[in-house]
Amino acid sequence: MALTESQRNQIASYKNQIEGYRKDLQILKDQKKRASDNYSYNIKSTKDPNSKRSFRQSKISSNNNYVNQIESKKKQIEYIKGNIKSIKGH
Repeated sequence: MALTESQRNQIASYKNQIEGYRKDLQILKDQKKRASDNYSYNIKSTKDPNSKRSFRQSKISSNNNYVNQIESKKKQIEYIKGNIKSIKGH
């Protein structure tokens, strides 16, 4: 079954959205790495046990936040892929 022009345009739009989400994913992964590196540096450079504990908790919280954002973007990509499949009729 041949796709209509409208369907092809819709698929192209979805593919652009996926490309944007993938860029967002890479940005989030880079931000997560930078934040983790900063927390690691702060943990190593401080001598106060309470500060170390606080930095560790902040690092864990920050990492969890980034993981949730990354998973959300991945789910959005999968949802859009499902839309593309439904348009193609598979």
